[in-house]
Amino acid sequence: MISFTSNKQNKPLIIWVSSLILMLFTLVLVGGATRVTDSGLSITEWEPVIGVLPPFTFESWMVEFEKYKLIPEYTLINYQMSLSEFKVIYLWEWGHRFLARIVGLIALLPFIYFLLSKKLSKSQILKSLLIVILIGIQGYIGWYMVQSGLTERVDVSQYRLATHLTMAFIIIYVSFILLFDILEIKGNYSSFFTRLWSTAFVGLIFLQIFLGGIVSGLDGGLIYPTWPLMGNAFLPLDYWSIDLGFLNLFENRSNIQFNHRTLAYLILFLSLINIYIFRNNKDLFKISNLLLIIILIQIFFGVISILFYMPWQTALLHQFFAIILFSISIFYRSIIFRSK
Repeated sequence: MISFTSNKQNKPLIIWVSSLILMLFTLVLVGGATRVTDSGLSITEWEPVIGVLPPFTFESWMVEFEKYKLIPEYTLINYQMSLSEFKVIYLWEWGHRFLARIVGLIALLPFIYFLLSKKLSKSQILKSLLIVILIGIQGYIGWYMVQSGLTERVDVSQYRLATHLTMAFIIIYVSFILLFDILEIKGNYSSFFTRLWSTAFVGLIFLQIFLGGIVSGLDGGLIYPTWPLMGNAFLPLDYWSIDLGFLNLFENRSNIQFNHRTLAYLILFLSLINIYIFRNNKDLFKISNLLLIIILIQIFFGVISILFYMPWQTALLHQFFAIILFSISIFYRSIIFRSK
């Protein structure tokens, strides 16, 4: 049986970490919207302090627009873009960066307060400090990603985009572990096998998120807008290019889309096995069924996104349910590892 033994004195800590997790969810979704609206390269400079406020006057908007006109995305693709159209993509990117600053403050300032007031245990201090450090690193990775699309490319590097997305989920993971520590969640399901199985299951979901970042970075979802086959075959003929070799796994759009699809099927199959394994555990059986439902929903939105050429609505829903799936899987693994 799952138990929560946290006392009332921990309520401020619970509110803090829960708020941080909610803001991280929002940040990931806004980042996804920035990606699907092709807004990520609209701000060509990194100004952590000066860039807090967006342009307000016509002159300041024109300054930003002129900077954007210097990069390949504008000269090769958006050369007919108007100022009003530029404002839309600029505000998406500005909103994403603004939220990132808010997340940093929500992580840092309460941490300092709780640290000075001695309300954190040693393990909670280490986890909180790790979150603050990772958020700082994530800010740099975000700018490093944007830089890749400012000179020779019309979009960002798929490697840097996938790294940026993966780091976001790592921060979410550590934040949940901190929350479960504060809540003092306990279960009664631990064994060597269940620990190994749950770790492998969550690891595959994490790998799938990374592959999703590669797919997004390459616009890999557009190359075969068919399902369940890719074109007229299960395995596309251009799955492997001899010239690319190992890099097929990261630079061949057909390869990436096939791998992303196949891993989704594998995770679905393992979720069914998961239900069977925990059929005699009331709590884990319920969680396993919930995981299966979310996986099916996630696959559904993935398929719809492919069939309709990646509309932003379904693409964002696909990302939203990836967050939900990952969060539930963290809880699933944690109650096994935190068993009495």
